[in-house]
Amino acid sequence: MNKKKTVNMKRPQMITPYNAQHIGRRAEQQDYFAYSDIFNKEERMLMGAVSVLADGMGGLENGREASRTATEVFLREYRAGMVRGLEVNDALVKAAHAANRAVLSIEGAGTTLCAAVIKRWRLYWLSIGDSRIYLYRNGSVRRINIEHNYEQVLKRMAENGEISRSAAYSDPNRAALTSYIGMNELEEMDINPGIFPLISGDSILLCSDGLYRSLSEAEMSRIIYDADDDVCDVLVEAAMKKNIAAQDNITVVLMDID
Repeated sequence: MNKKKTVNMKRPQMITPYNAQHIGRRAEQQDYFAYSDIFNKEERMLMGAVSVLADGMGGLENGREASRTATEVFLREYRAGMVRGLEVNDALVKAAHAANRAVLSIEGAGTTLCAAVIKRWRLYWLSIGDSRIYLYRNGSVRRINIEHNYEQVLKRMAENGEISRSAAYSDPNRAALTSYIGMNELEEMDINPGIFPLISGDSILLCSDGLYRSLSEAEMSRIIYDADDDVCDVLVEAAMKKNIAAQDNITVVLMDID
Protein backbone atom coordinates (compact mmCIF):
# COMPACT_ATOMS: atom_id res chain seq x y z
CA MET A 1 0.00 0.00 0.00
CA ASN A 2 1.63 3.24 -1.15
CA LYS A 3 -0.60 6.19 -0.41
CA LYS A 4 1.87 8.74 -1.77
CA LYS A 5 0.49 8.35 -5.27
CA THR A 6 -1.28 11.29 -6.86
CA VAL A 7 -4.39 10.89 -9.00
CA ASN A 8 -3.67 8.25 -11.64
CA MET A 9 -6.17 7.70 -14.42
CA LYS A 10 -4.93 4.22 -15.25
CA ARG A 11 -7.44 1.40 -14.88
CA PRO A 12 -7.37 -0.12 -11.37
CA GLN A 13 -6.26 -3.73 -11.08
CA MET A 14 -6.55 -4.75 -7.43
CA ILE A 15 -8.53 -4.18 -4.23
CA THR A 16 -6.87 -4.73 -0.85
CA PRO A 17 -8.95 -4.73 2.37
CA TYR A 18 -7.78 -3.46 5.77
CA ASN A 19 -9.52 -3.08 9.13
CA ALA A 20 -9.00 -2.33 12.82
CA GLN A 21 -11.16 -2.00 15.93
CA HIS A 22 -10.86 -0.78 19.52
CA ILE A 23 -13.37 -0.95 22.34
CA GLY A 24 -12.45 2.59 23.37
CA ARG A 25 -13.52 3.40 26.91
CA ARG A 26 -16.82 1.57 26.79
CA ALA A 27 -17.98 -1.58 28.56
CA GLU A 28 -18.36 -3.62 25.37
CA GLN A 29 -17.70 -3.49 21.65
CA GLN A 30 -20.96 -2.69 19.89
CA ASP A 31 -19.49 -2.09 16.42
CA TYR A 32 -19.44 -4.90 13.88
CA PHE A 33 -18.14 -5.17 10.33
CA ALA A 34 -17.79 -7.71 7.54
CA TYR A 35 -16.43 -8.11 4.03
CA SER A 36 -17.60 -10.19 1.13
CA ASP A 37 -15.06 -12.72 -0.13
CA ILE A 38 -12.98 -10.17 -2.01
CA PHE A 39 -10.29 -12.65 -3.01
CA ASN A 40 -12.78 -15.09 -4.58
CA LYS A 41 -13.01 -14.10 -8.25
CA GLU A 42 -16.45 -15.65 -8.80
CA GLU A 43 -17.90 -13.95 -5.73
CA ARG A 44 -16.30 -10.65 -6.71
CA MET A 45 -17.78 -10.90 -10.20
CA LEU A 46 -21.22 -11.58 -8.69
CA MET A 47 -21.30 -9.12 -5.80
CA GLY A 48 -18.42 -6.77 -6.30
CA ALA A 49 -16.11 -6.11 -3.35
CA VAL A 50 -18.40 -5.33 -0.42
CA SER A 51 -17.65 -3.86 3.00
CA VAL A 52 -20.33 -3.36 5.67
CA LEU A 53 -20.09 -1.59 9.03
CA ALA A 54 -22.69 -1.21 11.78
CA ASP A 55 -22.52 0.72 15.05
CA GLY A 56 -24.95 -0.57 17.67
CA MET A 57 -26.80 2.17 19.51
CA GLY A 58 -25.40 2.43 23.02
CA GLY A 59 -28.61 3.87 24.41
CA LEU A 60 -30.41 0.63 23.62
CA GLU A 61 -29.83 -2.58 25.53
CA ASN A 62 -28.96 -4.89 22.63
CA GLY A 63 -26.69 -2.72 20.51
CA ARG A 64 -24.07 -5.42 20.14
CA GLU A 65 -26.54 -8.00 18.88
CA ALA A 66 -28.16 -5.43 16.60
CA SER A 67 -24.94 -4.50 14.82
CA ARG A 68 -23.92 -8.11 14.26
CA THR A 69 -27.37 -9.16 13.07
CA ALA A 70 -27.73 -6.17 10.75
CA THR A 71 -24.32 -6.73 9.15
CA GLU A 72 -24.73 -10.46 8.62
CA VAL A 73 -28.31 -10.25 7.30
CA PHE A 74 -27.45 -7.32 5.04
CA LEU A 75 -24.49 -9.07 3.44
CA ARG A 76 -26.44 -12.32 2.98
CA GLU A 77 -29.48 -10.60 1.47
CA TYR A 78 -27.40 -8.38 -0.80
CA ARG A 79 -25.76 -11.50 -2.22
CA ALA A 80 -29.16 -13.14 -2.68
CA GLY A 81 -30.37 -10.10 -4.60
CA MET A 82 -27.36 -10.20 -6.91
CA VAL A 83 -27.96 -13.92 -7.52
CA ARG A 84 -31.51 -13.01 -8.59
CA GLY A 85 -30.08 -10.54 -11.08
CA LEU A 86 -30.99 -7.28 -9.35
CA GLU A 87 -29.16 -4.05 -10.04
CA VAL A 88 -26.66 -3.15 -7.31
CA ASN A 89 -28.71 -0.30 -5.81
CA ASP A 90 -31.90 -2.38 -5.79
CA ALA A 91 -30.06 -5.22 -4.04
CA LEU A 92 -28.66 -2.76 -1.47
CA VAL A 93 -32.10 -1.35 -0.65
CA LYS A 94 -33.70 -4.80 -0.32
CA ALA A 95 -30.82 -5.89 1.91
CA ALA A 96 -31.29 -2.84 4.13
CA HIS A 97 -34.99 -3.59 4.60
CA ALA A 98 -34.18 -7.22 5.40
CA ALA A 99 -31.63 -6.09 8.00
CA ASN A 100 -34.20 -3.71 9.46
CA ARG A 101 -36.78 -6.48 9.84
CA ALA A 102 -34.20 -8.72 11.50
CA VAL A 103 -33.19 -6.07 14.04
CA LEU A 104 -36.83 -5.18 14.72
CA SER A 105 -37.26 -8.72 16.03
CA ILE A 106 -34.62 -8.06 18.73
CA GLU A 107 -36.10 -6.30 21.74
CA GLY A 108 -34.50 -2.96 22.54
CA ALA A 109 -32.13 -2.89 19.57
CA GLY A 110 -30.95 -0.43 16.97
CA THR A 111 -27.86 0.22 14.88
CA THR A 112 -26.43 2.37 12.15
CA LEU A 113 -25.35 0.66 8.94
CA CYS A 114 -23.20 1.69 6.00
CA ALA A 115 -22.02 -0.40 3.07
CA ALA A 116 -19.75 0.20 0.09
CA VAL A 117 -19.63 -1.89 -3.08
CA ILE A 118 -16.87 -1.71 -5.69
CA LYS A 119 -18.12 -3.38 -8.86
CA ARG A 120 -16.56 -2.92 -12.30
CA TRP A 121 -14.45 -0.17 -10.70
CA ARG A 122 -17.50 1.86 -9.83
CA LEU A 123 -18.48 2.73 -6.27
CA TYR A 124 -21.97 2.16 -4.89
CA TRP A 125 -22.97 2.83 -1.31
CA LEU A 126 -25.85 2.81 1.12
CA SER A 127 -25.89 4.33 4.60
CA ILE A 128 -28.42 4.69 7.40
CA GLY A 129 -27.61 6.62 10.56
CA ASP A 130 -24.38 8.48 11.25
CA SER A 131 -21.57 6.07 10.39
CA ARG A 132 -19.46 7.58 7.64
CA ILE A 133 -18.06 6.70 4.22
CA TYR A 134 -15.02 8.61 3.01
CA LEU A 135 -13.24 8.72 -0.32
CA TYR A 136 -9.47 9.14 -0.09
CA ARG A 137 -8.08 10.60 -3.29
CA ASN A 138 -4.92 12.54 -4.09
CA GLY A 139 -3.83 12.98 -0.49
CA SER A 140 -7.09 13.95 1.19
CA VAL A 141 -10.32 12.42 2.45
CA ARG A 142 -13.85 13.71 2.02
CA ARG A 143 -17.10 12.34 3.35
CA ILE A 144 -19.40 11.19 0.56
CA ASN A 145 -22.49 9.94 2.40
CA ILE A 146 -25.26 11.85 4.15
CA GLU A 147 -25.85 11.44 7.90
CA HIS A 148 -29.28 10.96 9.41
CA ASN A 149 -29.31 12.85 12.68
CA TYR A 150 -31.11 15.78 14.23
CA GLU A 151 -28.11 18.01 13.53
CA GLN A 152 -29.05 17.96 9.83
CA VAL A 153 -32.60 19.06 10.72
CA LEU A 154 -31.23 21.88 12.89
CA LYS A 155 -28.93 23.04 10.08
CA ARG A 156 -31.85 23.25 7.67
CA MET A 157 -33.88 25.20 10.25
CA ALA A 158 -30.99 27.63 10.72
CA GLU A 159 -30.57 28.06 6.96
CA ASN A 160 -34.29 28.85 6.68
CA GLY A 161 -34.08 31.39 9.49
CA GLU A 162 -36.31 29.38 11.82
CA ILE A 163 -33.65 29.24 14.56
CA SER A 164 -30.27 30.89 15.09
CA ARG A 165 -27.04 29.13 14.15
CA SER A 166 -25.94 29.25 17.78
CA ALA A 167 -29.17 27.52 18.83
CA ALA A 168 -28.62 24.84 16.20
CA TYR A 169 -25.04 24.26 17.34
CA SER A 170 -25.88 24.11 21.05
CA ASP A 171 -28.98 21.89 20.89
CA PRO A 172 -28.38 18.93 23.24
CA ASN A 173 -30.24 16.55 20.92
CA ARG A 174 -28.25 17.32 17.77
CA ALA A 175 -26.60 13.85 17.71
CA ALA A 176 -29.92 11.96 17.97
CA LEU A 177 -30.47 9.69 14.98
CA THR A 178 -33.43 10.34 12.71
CA SER A 179 -32.96 7.04 10.85
CA TYR A 180 -31.41 3.75 11.92
CA ILE A 181 -31.76 0.02 11.45
CA GLY A 182 -34.44 -1.16 13.87
CA MET A 183 -37.11 1.48 13.22
CA ASN A 184 -40.72 0.49 12.57
CA GLU A 185 -40.57 2.28 9.21
CA LEU A 186 -37.20 2.68 7.51
CA GLU A 187 -37.73 5.87 5.52
CA GLU A 188 -34.34 7.64 5.28
CA MET A 189 -31.36 6.03 3.60
CA ASP A 190 -28.55 7.51 1.56
CA ILE A 191 -27.76 5.84 -1.76
CA ASN A 192 -25.25 7.23 -4.22
CA PRO A 193 -27.19 8.87 -7.02
CA GLY A 194 -25.39 7.42 -10.02
CA ILE A 195 -22.16 6.22 -11.52
CA PHE A 196 -19.15 6.95 -9.31
CA PRO A 197 -15.96 5.86 -11.13
CA LEU A 198 -12.88 4.92 -9.12
CA ILE A 199 -9.26 5.34 -10.15
CA SER A 200 -5.99 3.78 -9.12
CA GLY A 201 -4.81 5.30 -5.84
CA ASP A 202 -8.28 5.75 -4.34
CA SER A 203 -9.31 4.26 -1.02
CA ILE A 204 -12.80 3.84 0.44
CA LEU A 205 -12.97 4.24 4.21
CA LEU A 206 -15.93 3.24 6.40
CA CYS A 207 -15.86 4.17 10.08
CA SER A 208 -17.99 4.47 13.18
CA ASP A 209 -18.30 7.78 15.02
CA GLY A 210 -15.63 6.73 17.47
CA LEU A 211 -13.09 7.61 14.78
CA TYR A 212 -14.45 10.77 13.17
CA ARG A 213 -15.41 12.39 16.47
CA SER A 214 -11.78 11.95 17.53
CA LEU A 215 -9.86 12.81 14.35
CA SER A 216 -10.39 15.60 11.84
CA GLU A 217 -10.42 14.92 8.11
CA ALA A 218 -7.03 16.62 7.86
CA GLU A 219 -5.60 14.26 10.50
CA MET A 220 -7.08 11.22 8.75
CA SER A 221 -5.67 12.40 5.42
CA ARG A 222 -2.16 12.76 6.80
CA ILE A 223 -2.27 9.34 8.43
CA ILE A 224 -3.52 7.57 5.29
CA TYR A 225 -0.94 9.40 3.18
CA ASP A 226 1.94 8.32 5.43
CA ALA A 227 0.83 4.85 6.53
CA ASP A 228 1.57 1.48 4.99
CA ASP A 229 -0.32 -1.77 5.55
CA ASP A 230 -0.97 -0.76 9.17
CA VAL A 231 -3.08 2.22 8.08
CA CYS A 232 -6.22 1.23 10.02
CA ASP A 233 -4.25 0.42 13.17
CA VAL A 234 -2.53 3.82 12.98
CA LEU A 235 -5.89 5.59 12.61
CA VAL A 236 -7.25 3.81 15.68
CA GLU A 237 -4.08 4.51 17.70
CA ALA A 238 -4.23 8.20 16.79
CA ALA A 239 -7.85 8.39 17.94
CA MET A 240 -7.03 6.69 21.24
CA LYS A 241 -4.10 9.05 21.84
CA LYS A 242 -6.60 11.90 22.09
CA ASN A 243 -7.48 10.50 25.55
CA ILE A 244 -11.15 11.37 25.23
CA ALA A 245 -12.85 10.55 28.52
CA ALA A 246 -15.84 8.68 27.08
CA GLN A 247 -14.14 7.41 23.93
CA ASP A 248 -16.67 5.42 21.92
CA ASN A 249 -15.95 2.13 20.14
CA ILE A 250 -13.81 2.65 17.05
CA THR A 251 -14.07 0.63 13.85
CA VAL A 252 -12.19 1.40 10.63
CA VAL A 253 -12.68 -0.53 7.39
CA LEU A 254 -10.70 0.45 4.29
CA MET A 255 -10.58 -0.81 0.72
CA ASP A 256 -7.49 0.29 -1.19
CA ILE A 257 -7.72 0.46 -4.98
CA ASP A 258 -4.56 0.01 -7.02
